Amino acid sequence: MGSFHGIYMTGEKFKANRQLIQDLITTSFLNNHVGPAIFGKGLGLMKLFKMKMLLARGRPFSVKKDFGYTSLDVMLEFAFGKNWVHTSLGPQRELFLPSPLTSTSPKDPNQPIVFSTVPLVNFLNSVYEAPEIVERTINALIPKLQTWWWSKQSWYKHIFDAKERAMKEQVEIAISNFHSGCIQTGIEHMLMREASRAEKEGRAPDFRNKVLRDEMFGNIIGGHHTTSGAMMWLTKYLTDHPVVQTNLRSVLHKSLNAAKHENRLFTFDEIRHAKLPYLDAIIGEMLRINAVPVTREALSDTTILGCPIKKGTQVLFMSNGPGFLSPLFHIDEAKRSDTSRASKIKATWDEAEDLAAFVPERWLVRKREGNGLLADDVDFNGAAGPQLVFGLGPRMCWGRRLAYMEMRIVIAMLVWDFELLKTPLELSSYAGLPVCCSNVICGFASCERSDLQLSPRLGFNDD
Repeated sequence: MGSFHGIYMTGEKFKANRQLIQDLITTSFLNNHVGPAIFGKGLGLMKLFKMKMLLARGRPFSVKKDFGYTSLDVMLEFAFGKNWVHTSLGPQRELFLPSPLTSTSPKDPNQPIVFSTVPLVNFLNSVYEAPEIVERTINALIPKLQTWWWSKQSWYKHIFDAKERAMKEQVEIAISNFHSGCIQTGIEHMLMREASRAEKEGRAPDFRNKVLRDEMFGNIIGGHHTTSGAMMWLTKYLTDHPVVQTNLRSVLHKSLNAAKHENRLFTFDEIRHAKLPYLDAIIGEMLRINAVPVTREALSDTTILGCPIKKGTQVLFMSNGPGFLSPLFHIDEAKRSDTSRASKIKATWDEAEDLAAFVPERWLVRKREGNGLLADDVDFNGAAGPQLVFGLGPRMCWGRRLAYMEMRIVIAMLVWDFELLKTPLELSSYAGLPVCCSNVICGFASCERSDLQLSPRLGFNDD
């Protein structure tokens, strides 16, 4: 990952790198640049799903790669805007044009159909392969030695040579745009931040510094793999909980009634301004159940809940045990520090209920009597229970708002256009793959077009 901020301990280097990207999470950047990109990529994904749905003729098919391609294209436009022309999702749609391909559906209606895919360009392959190297490094017996050995191998050099070539090309384009006064993309905003920092420090800006390239590449990887995995889990839960899915569709139609009345999809501005506490609760519940542990290193000798912790100890904050998926265990309040007692979460839900079950209503606070789920009926309370998926403190995930925006838009589009149907048990595993994020290994979701009353299926697996 080179000089990406995530590899550094919390300190001056970490803060300096994070400062380079602080403009990329502002409301103006998200609404004016990222949001429209997400909406456009989401539209492309829905078109691809419709093509595959018609060709599948009722059989399930994989959408895991399709969600991954969509998130990758979002991050590419986030970073480079229209300066980058090689998308990952576009070629997959073109595979089915100008005329539909002949479906080779298996005879068994529950047997998944496999569609061909178009190979990605080298740089996009490097975005997929770099995180795998990180995971293998983490699991290596001697990580530094393993990384050194890999760095001498041709396959390793090929991955990172492709990364460097593409990143350098995009930086040169961004520098030209910056000097002409055009600052729109993520990398162009980073150049603006570097220029401002250089002026304050009385030096010339270093636009070609490797730090800028590594920082943006790391952000592309982070925003791609995590959000696509989250959207697959959301699809899985909506498939297996038809009442939740029906409720969400009803909420969307009522909240975006102008679009429903005009028999069209909502616009980006409409979904951006819509208050959708039930959708927020569905996302919050999925993140709660599928969060991965947060790890922190003790910077000095300390005490946690009465247990002495030596400097340098790796402390894991588990998010799949008591307090998350099972009731809290008793802790003597006297063992808590003052700051621990002050920040202790006061959960509002009943721990006597099954905490491992998918129940979005846990996150809702009712404003008036009845069973309504619109913004006039309920509020979303993000502090109703424990939530560590994005971390906390100075190392909290900087892309949290971007991820939420992408999940809200794409899942709203999916539920608006399709009805997800149950699939056979052999295609509905909840097995997960805990890598940089929790990813679905296998599991199929079925769907039909809600407006055409067709009955093809749509799903995902691990190929």
